Amino acid sequence: MRVPHTPLRMSRVGSQSTLLLLLAMAALCSGAAGCAIKTAHLPILQWPIERRALYFSEPAPYRVVVLPVVDQRPDLERNGQKPGGMFLLLWNRRVGDYYTGDLVFGGDVATRLSQQLAAYLRAANVFTEVEYASASYDAITLQQPFLLQQLANNHQADYLLSGELQHFFGSQHQQFSMYVLPLYFINTYGWQNGKGLPWGQTTLRVSLIDGRSGDILWRHPVEASHTLPRETDSMAQAALESFTLLADRLATELRQLPFESMNPRVALDQP
Repeated sequence: MRVPHTPLRMSRVGSQSTLLLLLAMAALCSGAAGCAIKTAHLPILQWPIERRALYFSEPAPYRVVVLPVVDQRPDLERNGQKPGGMFLLLWNRRVGDYYTGDLVFGGDVATRLSQQLAAYLRAANVFTEVEYASASYDAITLQQPFLLQQLANNHQADYLLSGELQHFFGSQHQQFSMYVLPLYFINTYGWQNGKGLPWGQTTLRVSLIDGRSGDILWRHPVEASHTLPRETDSMAQAALESFTLLADRLATELRQLPFESMNPRVALDQP
């Protein structure tokens, strides 16, 4: 009676163990945060931007109405993205940049950022009065002085503040791979998971409009970015931190404008 060779028996046991290990690792990867970067929802209107505002001791003596910004962001920033994965039996890989989508911020991003911008300018004491006007308009309206004049009259505004939202997102890079090599001379497994730091970007092209004439007095792009210190931080928070920095810069630039000496369409900055 022949006795099976011991190494063959061990090889079968090793193959079964490797298969079980592979299944266990696949299950772990499907539920682990390290395999796919996820960011918790952070509604824009819950962001405490008023507590983060600069403060001017004396407001400029004007009533300013903030209009909803026109959303001109690319689809990538509206819908979000995660890098595509390559999933094989013995090797899984995901490399690329993640982007937040509007769902993370509670939807209707342009409108809610406009509301937060008005709240910031009011809390910062930039002007005597700051109001948000939920008027419905598009980019074509910005080229119609009569319509803008009428809108300013309706709100008794000295100036209108409008804008075009060109960028608003949070992003993070990831390089993840998982491998298993169940060969008769190599039996190894493991994974690698490298992440970049979450960062956010906001770009807004701002227009200041004379309420008396409906003419644009000042047009200027304002942008800001912010990187958080830990790879476990939220991409959504990075985006809102960048928006807060943008509001700081915009408030400072607005207070430096020579309102009394500005003529319509003279103080236009190129994008």
